[in-house]
Amino acid sequence: ARKFFDLQDMLGFDKASSTLDWLFTKSKKAIKELARSKNSSSAGGGGDGGTKSFSSSSECDEVVSGINQV
Repeated sequence: ARKFFDLQDMLGFDKASSTLDWLFTKSKKAIKELARSKNSSSAGGGGDGGTKSFSSSSECDEVVSGINQV
């Protein structure tokens, strides 16, 4: 929870919903990849049990990294 509120302060938002909207916008690509992965795993038998790893060099990663340093 502390990291969330630190991010909210960094972004200058006064509502949690604004912070969540920002997070969802920044993670939209990863969410789509996950949904696509889940769909292909269930349709194709899911050889790896549905476990996938995703890497993203988004702006969100940089913000979270900055929060971890605070």
